[in-house]
Amino acid sequence: MHIFDSIEHAQSLATQWMWVYNNERPHSSIGGIPPRKLLEAI
Repeated sequence: MHIFDSIEHAQSLATQWMWVYNNERPHSSIGGIPPRKLLEAI
């Protein structure tokens, strides 16, 4: 559970999480690499 200080705080944390998810987290469905690496290889 997380308590947010404001809507802006919640939006900031969500944006940070989404960036990590799409740029750094390995995805097993694409060979264990981050989606950003896959896009760079194309």
